[in-house]
Amino acid sequence: MHSAAIPWPQPHRACGACGATANTVCHHQRFIVPDGYPLPDEYYVAVCHRCGFVYADPAATQRDYDRFYSEWSKYDDSATATGSGLSPFDAARLSATASDIASALPSRATSILDAGCASGGLLTALRDQGLTAVAGLDPSPRCAAACRDRGFEAYVGSIASAPAHMPKFECVVFSHVLEHVYDIPAFFTAARRLLALGGYIYLETPDATRYDDYLYAPFQEFNTEHINHFSARTLENAARRFGFQPVLVEQKVIQTAEDTLYPAVFGLFRDDGGTADKGLVVCDQELPSRIVVYVRHSAELMERIKQHLASQLATTQRVILWGAGQLAMKLLAIPCLAQTQVRALVDNNPILRGKTLAGAPIVGPQEIAGTREPIIIATLLHADEISAQIRRLGLSNPVLSLLPPSKAEVV
Repeated sequence: MHSAAIPWPQPHRACGACGATANTVCHHQRFIVPDGYPLPDEYYVAVCHRCGFVYADPAATQRDYDRFYSEWSKYDDSATATGSGLSPFDAARLSATASDIASALPSRATSILDAGCASGGLLTALRDQGLTAVAGLDPSPRCAAACRDRGFEAYVGSIASAPAHMPKFECVVFSHVLEHVYDIPAFFTAARRLLALGGYIYLETPDATRYDDYLYAPFQEFNTEHINHFSARTLENAARRFGFQPVLVEQKVIQTAEDTLYPAVFGLFRDDGGTADKGLVVCDQELPSRIVVYVRHSAELMERIKQHLASQLATTQRVILWGAGQLAMKLLAIPCLAQTQVRALVDNNPILRGKTLAGAPIVGPQEIAGTREPIIIATLLHADEISAQIRRLGLSNPVLSLLPPSKAEVV
């Protein structure tokens, strides 16, 4: 798994699923991050020898990630982030999740805490399922306020810093939270503190065994935020390690946009008091091999982007990037862009506006009126929509894509 080609420095954390320390490096990921960004600009991706779990090993602490989600949360803005339930696809996703939770719990009267509730989309979906004893917890004060505006009780804090006055809940939901957690042992310890005796936790994460089946951008899941890569088996291992027994564990596919699907794995786990099967670890033989394929195909896609950008930028000294997200932070590290001056980055996320990336300001679309530099559309998912938006704004800048048009598009 490229272990000879990638030097392995001193590890920063053990496997979160089983606690083992022996691992193999399968990838080294670099980013160019905005000034003041709380998270590291590189990490190694490791595969656990004992259980097959795949995880990033950044030089960071849980406090760095807590600070990121408190101060840099993209989930603050319901128009540009998932979790609000405002878009039809987000609403359908949250409705399906709420239905899964409702059908697995013993009673509609079960009290539920949505930890990492964003602006309250899942809380609304749970209420629609008849689960009315629901509340939210989020490190972002703006997210908590948005939940209160929807009529829910909401608390500000992470699970590690939950307010002391919070009650205990019979079920705590962590929907697309665990992939962001640096300190997994502390996570489960904190989760148990929020639970009533014999309560349940619902865990849902991306399904790393199927990353390659839904590859839309190179290394899209190896981003600054997603640092744990679960399969159904490794999710069971992690929960069982900390005394939570599986009630059900299933895979699903989420539709996030008209032309975008996303693989996920979810499970409901019951707190058994930390005794039964605690030491049972079942090695996932499939996940490491699937990750190797994902890394290879991502590298091939990134190489195609590098070559296409290099040919377009051969005589260009200055550009504008449309997009300041995870793919842009990877693209800025490739040689042809690292050697080209970036005048500005355009992004619709209000949390990023006014910040600086690669020495350039992050601005809104209207702020590049009158510019002449070529615009690189720094996304593969919505390039056509952005190109149309550029023309609607009356901008006459040349527009550069990350990949050449397919043969079908040329015809």
